[in-house]
Amino acid sequence: MTEPLHILATCRKPEMLPAATLVFKTLRVGFPDAPVRVCMGEGIHCRKEIREAAEEVGADVVEILDLEEFGPQHDGWLDQLIMTEEESFWICDTDVVFWKRFEHRPNGSALAGVRVPSFYEPWTGTQYRERLHTCLMRIDPTAFANSESEYCSRFPQEPFQPITQMVLQQYQPERINGQVTTHFYDTLAMAWHAFGGQEFTQEQIESFDHLNCATYADLIAPALDFDILGAHKAIYQDYRLARGSWAKQFQWFAEHKYL
Repeated sequence: MTEPLHILATCRKPEMLPAATLVFKTLRVGFPDAPVRVCMGEGIHCRKEIREAAEEVGADVVEILDLEEFGPQHDGWLDQLIMTEEESFWICDTDVVFWKRFEHRPNGSALAGVRVPSFYEPWTGTQYRERLHTCLMRIDPTAFANSESEYCSRFPQEPFQPITQMVLQQYQPERINGQVTTHFYDTLAMAWHAFGGQEFTQEQIESFDHLNCATYADLIAPALDFDILGAHKAIYQDYRLARGSWAKQFQWFAEHKYL
């Protein structure tokens, strides 16, 4: 596939550098021919090391001025991509390992990715809503705009019509019998619920693995019931140990079902 692939690199502190560069070890296994553009904010740590790792696989690196301390927010960065790109493109996280060339046949959907179920998210204490995961995703911006427009057209036009934000993360509280439950819509979860998308096949899922939250694993580790930092550290030393990460994650999702 030669559709462009975009990566947002973030590094909050030098210790997280392995999470910010892991994907470059195998990126050309999964996407041998795609033009790759790596974006990073001027405020992140280890910019030199990230640039070198990206350029080693032939990626163009763009540094942007950003007001956020550790670079642009992922959802805002993606929102801008969808609004400004004219042709279909891919996005990829830095904590991904590819095992073979990734093949995809689009079906006309605005989004394509791995569907993750709803579950209880212990770090935020919220009910995480099902979505297509953005760790590796194909986005058709034209289909996205058309799908968004079609969804919003279902509602009556009136002077104070609310805006449905399809991309950005959001918490939505729900009060029932005096008890508040907060639903967490992660990046693009609203779009998935509004107009769906194309789910990756099992063969596609087996083409790569994803560590999940690697760039901020130190923050969420105390809330988890397993040693995420130890697991990630072992993978940074030998990325082949990442094989089977999807299966482990789906098992964890099943054990922490949406309440």
